[in-house]
Amino acid sequence: MVEADEDVKKAEESLTKASNACKRAGILIKVVFLLLCCWWCASVVVMGLSVANPGYSDNPVTPIALINFIFCGLAMVIICVTLIQIFSDASKGRSPFTLLQVRRLRLVSATLLAYAVLEFGMTLCASFMQQDSSGFPMHGTPTLNLFPIVAAAVVFAFSFVFKYGVLLQEFSDDTL
Repeated sequence: MVEADEDVKKAEESLTKASNACKRAGILIKVVFLLLCCWWCASVVVMGLSVANPGYSDNPVTPIALINFIFCGLAMVIICVTLIQIFSDASKGRSPFTLLQVRRLRLVSATLLAYAVLEFGMTLCASFMQQDSSGFPMHGTPTLNLFPIVAAAVVFAFSFVFKYGVLLQEFSDDTL
């Protein structure tokens, strides 16, 4: 009996630690989100001024590049808000093994893939906007960042782990 009480106490301590870690992670993501929004808004304003007045910058921005940048920012906003929701639920003691969390993880995964495509589009636009000192176009090589693609695959794999947890929890609830 004493051993069972000790196990319960250890489990409660672990849950409290996990909840506190999720609270700290949620706060960190909120700070990053705030900084991201400030940087993104300032960048959109500067890029918009460059589109409206090509002489505003040494490297003028095309409307397509600006639109692409806006969509990249929206992808980052979706990822941050979804992660904030995930950590917020966990910090409130809600089980992470719900279908809602599985859907959220898959949304993050899909958004990371979309971001990878949009980022490739940005480097493609940037490579065609480069000019030498005389103003003649220099076509650079667009780059493909593999990090968002790998991160999307990892998050998608985690969604299956969470779905498995949901199924185990449902099976356990049915057994009891």
